[in-house]
Amino acid sequence: MFRSSNRSDDVSLIGFASVDPVSWVDASRLRDGFATGSYRREWTWLAEIDDRPVARAVWWGPSGAVHPLALHCVIVDPTVPNPELWAAALIRSAHRAYLAAGAVLEPDVVIHARPGWRDDPVATAAVSWRMRAALDAGLALASEAETADGRTRIVLSSVPGVAAVHPVPVPSGPASS
Repeated sequence: MFRSSNRSDDVSLIGFASVDPVSWVDASRLRDGFATGSYRREWTWLAEIDDRPVARAVWWGPSGAVHPLALHCVIVDPTVPNPELWAAALIRSAHRAYLAAGAVLEPDVVIHARPGWRDDPVATAAVSWRMRAALDAGLALASEAETADGRTRIVLSSVPGVAAVHPVPVPSGPASS
């Protein structure tokens, strides 16, 4: 099952962590985002098997926004095979809900990879399954650029060429440096 979260899911939401060498939303950042309104429970989605959360996706939007602008983080339990399939299903489910609620565009998917990620097989795999998930969910590669701190910012969008019109802050997580 794929669904948006609610307050009763907070322990599960905060319990997700990643060892992947890409930026991700850790517990502290998630709590801060909930407090400021840039992350919201209705923009944070879970995939479950037998009521056990196995994947989490966190969308970002500026405080006060009606709909999110970008997926900041997708984490799939490493014991679950084919993370790209779970992530794609989460993205498709959330995007359908956002469009049904009046969003004009599907949010972008933004991946921040550490410097030198292409030379690291673990980092390449982490970026690749996330990109495959976004592509399988109907998005297309819109841009790839190096940030001031040397990381690579990859944006996938439903409208290539107009992705990331709004500045999207980099999620902080232990792997973001």
